[in-house]
Amino acid sequence: MRIQRLVVAAAVSAIVVSDVTQPAEAGLIVYSSRAAFDALGPITSIDWGVYGPAGTLISTPDFKTIDGLTFHGASSEGILYRHDEGTDYTGDFAPGDYLLTESGSLSDTFIIGFDSTAVRGFGMQVEPYSARGAWTGSIDVYTPGNVLLGTIAIGGNKTGAEDNSAPFYGIVSDSADIGYALFWVDQADPALPSKAGDIAIDTTDVLVPEPSSLAIAGTAMLLCLFAFAGRTRRRRA
Repeated sequence: MRIQRLVVAAAVSAIVVSDVTQPAEAGLIVYSSRAAFDALGPITSIDWGVYGPAGTLISTPDFKTIDGLTFHGASSEGILYRHDEGTDYTGDFAPGDYLLTESGSLSDTFIIGFDSTAVRGFGMQVEPYSARGAWTGSIDVYTPGNVLLGTIAIGGNKTGAEDNSAPFYGIVSDSADIGYALFWVDQADPALPSKAGDIAIDTTDVLVPEPSSLAIAGTAMLLCLFAFAGRTRRRRA
């Protein structure tokens, strides 16, 4: 399903302080509320049902386009999966949520990339795919040119309650320069890599680039010229 929500920017004033945290990395802000994040609009929502029904195995990278936004999911193993909360997955998302997950490998990566244009931000609920209990991890955010913008610490407690309690992370850059992100879960087993892409995420909201200030200025200039021309015609009349 294709969804695009344009949200009035003035709604940002309604965001409560607890919905926003400022990480150490300069230029990145993290929102813990989807409503607060979406209020920054315009938003294009990636419904992972675009990859097929629950149980679909996805050979990656697999590129899709929604409302002009081209994106892809990828893993170093070359496989991702589609699941639905309550159908073939039991976690802390809302029942019926369309999920994109890693295959359960504890040495894999999990990547979401934006290919048509760099974006201002992205947000989704996230939790480990296979593990339960308390967990920590991180999201590495990169430019299209592979420059690391920052690493965002994530974490929670996966219970399998299916109550929409999986934590939300909305990551926003002060510039439209986000090209892709790597998702990680920390692993304590010394026989395994210290982190892996053992991740599940739900619908991902993307802050698409806004019109450039140059375009806005150009529009304002045209309006001024039209108004000036109208006054000139009235004086001549």
